[in-house]
Amino acid sequence: MALELIAFESPARDWNAAQTSFFDRCKSLNLSPCTLGYYFHRLKAFREYLDVNTPGTTPAEVTANLVRAYVGWEAKERSPSTANHTIVSLKALYNHLRREGFVETNPLDAVEKVRCKQKVIPTFTTAQVEAVLNACGKDFRGIRDRAIIMTLLDCGLRVSELTGLCLADIDWNDQTLLILGKGNKERVVPFGQAAKQALMAYTGRRGELPTSALFVNAYGDPLTRFRVGRIIAGRCMDAGITGVRCSPHTFRHTFAVQYLRNGGDVFSLQKMLGHSDLMMTRRYAELSSTDVLEKHRQYSPGDSLNVRGAGGRKRIK
Repeated sequence: MALELIAFESPARDWNAAQTSFFDRCKSLNLSPCTLGYYFHRLKAFREYLDVNTPGTTPAEVTANLVRAYVGWEAKERSPSTANHTIVSLKALYNHLRREGFVETNPLDAVEKVRCKQKVIPTFTTAQVEAVLNACGKDFRGIRDRAIIMTLLDCGLRVSELTGLCLADIDWNDQTLLILGKGNKERVVPFGQAAKQALMAYTGRRGELPTSALFVNAYGDPLTRFRVGRIIAGRCMDAGITGVRCSPHTFRHTFAVQYLRNGGDVFSLQKMLGHSDLMMTRRYAELSSTDVLEKHRQYSPGDSLNVRGAGGRKRIK
């Protein structure tokens, strides 16, 4: 019986073949589902743009100018940060295609990232955190949500890291959590006495369940990161919190800023947050505009001068 030969399109000429080859390599590198999803959605958006504006363009025919046109459009229609995510995704794809010999050059080498406006990092105030915690009741959900909030606040975890926690990841003696972060990198993050009390109250109510996941719903199923996001938004609404984004990541920001305000250093903060470099960690060291106003009122060089007429009325001569 003769074998039937199946002709496969080259990744240089076919987007489906290019992405299949790329994602096969990503999976072989054991990249996280979040990273794979991140790449998939950005590449999908780029292909949709090509289908409308330059139909029939193959991967090998993409140029730096074509990418720049899309990035400029995406920065305007969506956001500069989204456009930069697309650049990162396309660069990863074309690095793979060049490495495999499907294309000669990577058009992204000539594409610069979009300049993004540095925004003040949103954080909760102490009063807001207390209000959210007080909004949690004493039933199972309330005790669980209080433990979630305290863990986010005291450890600065990403929401995916929180939902990935297992009971066995808690070291009660050393008061640490074993975290599986981005790139499947493990790190140990400590937690304080208040967080320990919240976690112990929750695990005591949680009891024995078939799942090893730490945080579960009322039916014993593991919480997803989307569900945790809704939980945080709901508790903030109950507490009457306005003027700040009510998300798990805002608690991560709050942890970082409060840690530095309380005397922590950026190097230990970097390790706890799981940052690969200090660039993002240093952003937390930048004081918000409110901090600057308060500090200036306290340490104003002009107001500290003990000179005549510095603060009173002066006659024009």
